[in-house]
Amino acid sequence: MRVIIIITAALILLGIVIFSVPSDSNSGVISDNKNLILKIENNSSFLESPIEWGGFKIATADIDKIRETSVSENSKKNLSETDENAIFKEIKFDRNSIVAPESCDSFETVIVNPAKFRELASNGTVNLDLMGEDYELKLQEREIQKPNVNSYMGYIAGKPQSSVFFTVKDESIDGCINVDFFNQSYGIASTDEKYDGKIVHLLWEYYNEGGEEEIKKNHSLDPLEFSLKNNDKKSHEIHIELLDFYNKSVFKENYTMNPEDEIFSPEITVEPGYYRYKIILDNKLTFEQRVTASYAANLGGSEKIHFNIRDDPDNPIEFVSEIS
Repeated sequence: MRVIIIITAALILLGIVIFSVPSDSNSGVISDNKNLILKIENNSSFLESPIEWGGFKIATADIDKIRETSVSENSKKNLSETDENAIFKEIKFDRNSIVAPESCDSFETVIVNPAKFRELASNGTVNLDLMGEDYELKLQEREIQKPNVNSYMGYIAGKPQSSVFFTVKDESIDGCINVDFFNQSYGIASTDEKYDGKIVHLLWEYYNEGGEEEIKKNHSLDPLEFSLKNNDKKSHEIHIELLDFYNKSVFKENYTMNPEDEIFSPEITVEPGYYRYKIILDNKLTFEQRVTASYAANLGGSEKIHFNIRDDPDNPIEFVSEIS
């Protein structure tokens, strides 16, 4: 069954409280016995009910289940604290009072500084120390129709398979940091607990050593492909280029299209990761669309993009993303 998502050139991304993984990850979902953390077969993360959103696979996290496993209100707290950075501050609890997510490799209880996160994110870069690992996050704020709520998405500098999503409120930070498609992810979720008047959060890591190697044994790379169709009444000149994570061109071509013409690309074989189509229409208008390349797994693969030229001055190109 094919999933098809229509995205116009004037796409508006809706802000929602999310955890996310890259869009190639629509493979089988396996739940742990506490039904707290869900693993995606080729990108273990902590999700449920995956959907497609703007070139990404998105899923809501079961925050209530996470809260149920957090420390009880009356549990004995160890008052020693460790500063990780200005955003996350680890709090040491009595380990006997904590029910840890069984599917993760390690976890911490932390309090957070949403104001500091927003301040740094406004400049596009947030540096985080996650369980001893330093990451430079490149973030872009997304429009959201909720007061006092900010939604961010982006990637980790130097990590071509990474994706980052955060929802920040006045007292909480919820999000997911995927270091790569197959091996390593972090999640952070608010709980119902309070410490010194601040909301306690769970920060956890999932690490699947050799995850990509296991995928390689059974699946081949799924090439990227695109199609162009001119549904306008006029002829058009089209320049299309595919760029990798580091903005290196891996494909480019020029086309002249008459009304009703349709063009299909060759198969473009690339390594797994995020790529970006850049389209210039009639040497005037530029449009971009992000896609994911991955392995041809049973329930997922690389995105196929269909570009439709329309008789619409406001939205002259329509994007249709398909994962077969």
